[in-house]
Amino acid sequence: MKTRAHLLAGAAICAVLPAHLSAQDLLLGTIELGESQRSLQTDTAKSTTVIDQDELDARQASSMTELLDSIPNVALVNGGSPQGAAISIRGLGTQSGTYGTDGKIAVVIDGVTSGAEEIYRNGSMFALEPELFRNVTVTRGPAESFRYTSGAIGGTVEAQTKEAADFLEDGDTFALRQKLGYESNGDGYTATTILAFAPDDKFDLLAFAGYRTVGDRKDGDGTVQAATGFDQPSALLKATYRPTEDSTFTFGYAYNKIPEFDVPYNAYLPSWSDALVDRNTEDRTSYLSYRYNPVDNDLINLEARLTYKQEKMFIQQVAGAGTNTIYNADHDTSTIALRIENEALFSTGIVDHTLTAGIEASERTRKSSQLAGPYAGLNDGSAPGGTDRSISVYVADKMEVGDKLTLTPQLRFEHQTLTSQGNDFDYVSFSTLPAVADGTSFSSSAFTGALSARYAVTSDFAVFGTLAYNENLPILDDLRVPTVRETSEKGRTIELGFSYDTLDAFTQGDHLQAKLTGFKTHIWDGTTYSGVSTTDLEGVELELSYVHPAFYADFNAAMMRGTINGTDDDYKWAPADSVQLTLGKTFWDEQFDLSVEAKHAWAQTRTPDTNAAYYPGTVPSDAYTTLALSAAYKPNSGWAEGVEFRATIENLTDETYRPYLSTRNASGRNLKLTIAKTF
Repeated sequence: MKTRAHLLAGAAICAVLPAHLSAQDLLLGTIELGESQRSLQTDTAKSTTVIDQDELDARQASSMTELLDSIPNVALVNGGSPQGAAISIRGLGTQSGTYGTDGKIAVVIDGVTSGAEEIYRNGSMFALEPELFRNVTVTRGPAESFRYTSGAIGGTVEAQTKEAADFLEDGDTFALRQKLGYESNGDGYTATTILAFAPDDKFDLLAFAGYRTVGDRKDGDGTVQAATGFDQPSALLKATYRPTEDSTFTFGYAYNKIPEFDVPYNAYLPSWSDALVDRNTEDRTSYLSYRYNPVDNDLINLEARLTYKQEKMFIQQVAGAGTNTIYNADHDTSTIALRIENEALFSTGIVDHTLTAGIEASERTRKSSQLAGPYAGLNDGSAPGGTDRSISVYVADKMEVGDKLTLTPQLRFEHQTLTSQGNDFDYVSFSTLPAVADGTSFSSSAFTGALSARYAVTSDFAVFGTLAYNENLPILDDLRVPTVRETSEKGRTIELGFSYDTLDAFTQGDHLQAKLTGFKTHIWDGTTYSGVSTTDLEGVELELSYVHPAFYADFNAAMMRGTINGTDDDYKWAPADSVQLTLGKTFWDEQFDLSVEAKHAWAQTRTPDTNAAYYPGTVPSDAYTTLALSAAYKPNSGWAEGVEFRATIENLTDETYRPYLSTRNASGRNLKLTIAKTF
């Protein structure tokens, strides 16, 4: 039965490929489909995917990472759980599944940079409730990361939380939305309540409360995957006040918590140790912004944003034969930042400019206090503490030259100072890491930038390219390593591609979109991967979208390769080659939507890992094909008017497989049901 399903899915995928190409010869990128689930962005040189509210609802994700598993050249690491999870973008960022963060992927929530420092085999930048968000934008490569960081060589994930206006129709002053969900694999339940209030056109308020609980999942063979269950309460409060038509004040606060009891210490690889711990993870993100945008002055669209973020993880050992400082520590990382940014619109001759300029100052403070032992009160030896102070200036100018050529230069200067606190003792683990006296400081600077160009050859066809330079500055975890704490990783990326976007391509009323992007990245002065000083990555990303009056189809695929240290040795963190096809149709005046999604990943056997017990994510993986079936019904009349019914069967054929880079098997068949209504 599984073999027949595989053949059918493979035939469907191969049918959409040109006859002279095999699927494995393709490398694919970004899709966004207006009339279907996603609309391909063909009017930009960026490799960007936007997942809007409709698709967020349709995916019924259990974790934030699951929102991203349909994006080409984005691979998940243990994606079904928020702890020990990560994403890889163009082969970069996967170390966050092991340690916490490697700096090569930026995660930004409501304009607030996220991502805790390295917490050994526990960290995750995605311990966030997916129901909080109204859209998520993923940019592959460094194209537009320079607003937030100098080092996002791999890419940027930007998420916007929900707003009151999303639930209030014209004339409404009050709305209440209730949503309930169930998933069969793990016997999970979800409940969210949203209150939106707008007494007049000057003030609106949104309050969100949610709770998700999921048990340990089973793979396709029925084997329980240890420590994959979790509980997650969450909350959001957002208020907006407009004293004049030119001025807007906004306050936002988001809260996520994951309490765990008697769980393996190692969230990345539970079998690594017999130590059981109680672990409590909390994330608080808040900001206050003021925007001044006078309607009669195109040169001013100014925003000042004060942000505060606290990421906490409390770990205490409750069982197990051995003891270690990493099993008993109170990690607390807080960041306060002020960003002032302006967008100006003006023209110089035939060139129309959109000039964005900003300055940001931030201070990141981290403590990882040991709870017991001779160094109680000092930092966990594997998690140095102190402060990271930085100031950054950035500018980007989107220049439209006539109606065909668009040039976008970007520049960023960033200066940081790392100062040690609570690390004044030698730490012996796999090697001796030396003590660093309190108050010892290390400074680094980076001057980075990019130039993107897009040229519309015709109204349908365009070519584009980007040249970018990044520097990934040291983080607080580097304080104990002399060769790393004063070294920045450098990266150079080249992108070239073309896009095609036309109406009435094959029949009246249809819409065809295509985008092909090739990239090549060279990284040197490497500090992230042990024994890797240089990395060379290359790949191609193809995206196709076709909307016919009778149906819609989305297709993407991804393939990339990498080598290290100027040799032919393979870069083992590159994900497996994959293709994905979604076919769908709407019925009954678009009240009912039915779609099937097929994904195939080839075996990844290029880099056999000899340390399977320690890094099982890079152990060779087998090929697999999965199918998912989704249905959504939103009646516009009758007793159920305004109610949304959704059902999804993930891994329809109950396939047993382990995605390359993950440390455990993926979930088996999973039925997800949700019902929601706005009152």
